[in-house]
Amino acid sequence: MKKAYIIGAGGWGREVLVQMRDDPDCGKAWEIAGFLDTRPHMLDGINCGAQIVGNPLTHIPQDDEVFVCAIGLPRGREQYARPLLEQGAQFIHIRTPYNTDGYISVRVHLGTGCFWAARVQISPDVHIGDFANIHSATILSHDVRIGNYAQIGAMVFIGGGAQIGDHAIVYPNATITPGIKVGEGATVGAGAVVVKDVPPGVTVFGNPAKVIF
Repeated sequence: MKKAYIIGAGGWGREVLVQMRDDPDCGKAWEIAGFLDTRPHMLDGINCGAQIVGNPLTHIPQDDEVFVCAIGLPRGREQYARPLLEQGAQFIHIRTPYNTDGYISVRVHLGTGCFWAARVQISPDVHIGDFANIHSATILSHDVRIGNYAQIGAMVFIGGGAQIGDHAIVYPNATITPGIKVGEGATVGAGAVVVKDVPPGVTVFGNPAKVIF
């Protein structure tokens, strides 16, 4: 059985820990070995049943180890995952067994190290890039493309054929209408309704969504 390390012991890391314990592969394909974090104090005063056992920037991956990157912001996720990837580390998907109201359709491509939470609906011919996070009750319509390291918040609707760029963030309750392109590194604010393409690197907010900076 392989040892599974969680990169990042912050709040998101502890949420991922809880869901990993419920993952059907836990105790069968892998067992949780602890956190890797550059901040050894992060769990001071917190008894979550797992400890910080190393630093992700100096850890040397072994053949009997797998990894989960639990860093919330896309750029940070890449910063800590890439050094391990370059050493041949294996990253795994995390799913939830209580996702009984969720659905993953046919011909869905999942990249390396993806995370999806409860009640996510993924339609046919969706492409999800490496290390993308998709949170609870989000709906991805047919032919949607989610970029590498993208962060999709809870209760988001993404219409058919829409594209979310690498490192983009879509906050909870946003609606991306069909065919829209959200550029690389762009941010879509909570509750925004996006009816026009979003240029790379900008932040949009409102209904209809407008560039605010």
